[in-house]
This record gives sequence, structure tokens and C-alpha cells, in this order.
Amino acid sequence: MQKDAARDKRIKKVESQLKRLLKSQNLNPDKLKTADGVIRRVAFMQVTLEDLEADINEKGTTELFSQTPGIEYQRERPASAIYNKLIKNYSMVCKQIFDLLPDNKASEIPKDGEKLMRFIARGGSNDGGGK
Repeated sequence: MQKDAARDKRIKKVESQLKRLLKSQNLNPDKLKTADGVIRRVAFMQVTLEDLEADINEKGTTELFSQTPGIEYQRERPASAIYNKLIKNYSMVCKQIFDLLPDNKASEIPKDGEKLMRFIARGGSNDGGGK
């Protein structure tokens, strides 16, 4: 249960960071409230992707597998398959968040919009020396 609590805490942290960044964009409060579910999904997916990445880094993307004694072959690990599916969905949901930004043209995104894009591109980590 302690692991679940730590995971929930990480998800809440990402949610808070995303909400703060979106609020800094002066979004319509109704839009921000509508985005709440999307923000929760992004936070969940981001933390899940981080966990899957750690697992893949430790154990690799393939494993030796056998259903018949004496016959073994390499197959994609389930964690790797889940990661590949989830990263696609994560990208789509991040686009939904980007679409909430005012004047969604990349060349015209305000400085705070650039912060949001860097935040998501880094996987939500606040590393980067305050950039």
C-alpha cells in the first residue's frame, strides 16, 4: 500500500503542476474545469510511463519465452507493449491540452505556453534549472 500512496502522490504532483501551468495561460475557467479530467489522465499516464520506463531500463524490451519444453524464443515483454500503446495515447491527450492554449499556433504561443510544452516534453519533471 505504501507504493500506491507514493504513486498517488506523484500523480497529484503532476496534476498540480499542469493545473498551475494552464492557469497561468489565463484560460476561461469553464475551459479549465473541462480540462480537469484530461489533466488527471495525463498525470496518470505520465507516472505510468515513468514506471514502465524504469522497468524497461532494468529488464529490457524482450524476454526469453517458452510454452513448450525445450523451445524458447525472444518475445516483446508485456511492459514494453503496454508502454508503446500508452505513449501514443499520452501524445494524443497532450495535444488536447495544447489545443486549450490560447491562439494555438506554435509560433505565437506565449512564454508560459512554451513552459507548458517543455514541461510535457520532459515528462513533467521540473528539472531544467528554472527554465
